[in-house]
Amino acid sequence: MDHFTEKSYTGYGQNIGNSLKGIFFGFLFLIGSIVLLWWNEGRSVEQSTALHEMKENIITLPDTKYSAKYNGQPALLQGEIKPLNELIDSAFGIHSDGLKLNRIVEMYQWKENTSSKSEDKLGGGTETVTTYDYVKEWSSSEINSDSFKHPEGHQNPKMLYKSETFVTDAKIGDFHLDKAVVDHISTSEDYVELNTTSDLNVTNHKNFLYIGKDAGQPQIGDIKISYKNAPAGVYTIAAKIQGGTLTDYMTENGKNFIFVRSGKVSAENIFKSELESNSILTWILRGVGLVLMFMGFSMMMGILSTLAKVIPFLGSLVGGVTGIIAGVLTLVVGSIVIALAWLSSRPLLSLGILVAGVIIAIVIGRFGKLKAAE
Repeated sequence: MDHFTEKSYTGYGQNIGNSLKGIFFGFLFLIGSIVLLWWNEGRSVEQSTALHEMKENIITLPDTKYSAKYNGQPALLQGEIKPLNELIDSAFGIHSDGLKLNRIVEMYQWKENTSSKSEDKLGGGTETVTTYDYVKEWSSSEINSDSFKHPEGHQNPKMLYKSETFVTDAKIGDFHLDKAVVDHISTSEDYVELNTTSDLNVTNHKNFLYIGKDAGQPQIGDIKISYKNAPAGVYTIAAKIQGGTLTDYMTENGKNFIFVRSGKVSAENIFKSELESNSILTWILRGVGLVLMFMGFSMMMGILSTLAKVIPFLGSLVGGVTGIIAGVLTLVVGSIVIALAWLSSRPLLSLGILVAGVIIAIVIGRFGKLKAAE
């Protein structure tokens, strides 16, 4: 059986107890969100400042020949990167003349999917229906079946092989690139002509290796191994020249940068891409911080809706109102935290963020009142 349904019931007193615990954990969520938002804004400013510093100081070399006059400076080089050694995955006898090789191991395993639906009952109790579904799927990480609610008949074996990356030293013109530099190259190509010399019981399907009876009808514990390759070829590197090597460029605020792109890419495009990535990450972390803050405020006020759940309809109404209040508080407090974090470096932006947050909070608050009036 791969589908299980269980019912549980929590009484009014237990719900109140859980809500009281929620106040404590909500406070921790609130503090954590403030720390995350403050740290993220500082990280964003530092990253942007460092990228602009390297962009302003970088020089584009006409070729890949070493000159002592560029020593210690950030430079952009474009040319063919050649590997110095052959890449070998000795476990499966795979050889590559590329720069970097990723072994991707997947095992056919059981996975537990859980879903819950809760319903408030008259008197303040809650009935929860939890569904456990067990499905088979390929996964590159080992799924611990011992933690399943119903492990019987859904046991996963140990994963005998793991994913791994193989990298070689290389050269670009006169410059040596150690493995740490080459490792910045993305393995974007599927390695589709596999020739294995392994003694293992492996079936070669050319674009992947298979351990198991039949790749068309996989069984739990079967393993599939595929590869991605970064071939030798023309690349662009933005890094610091240190003698006859290329290494990380350290900015004044302590950031270390080295960028590698496939093909010929200008310095302008590299830094434009990195600044955009920094901006995207900043907004993602802002979103995470604000969600955590909303959860914190909601948990801290959860006791109000719990007390009102003696009558389910009343509990839902109070829960909706507290949700609106939590949203308004999140926008106001979140805007203040973000604005204060930017105050020293960009005061006008700080003021703009604060004003925008307050305006949005007022709009949401008024919308909530209209909804409540209806």
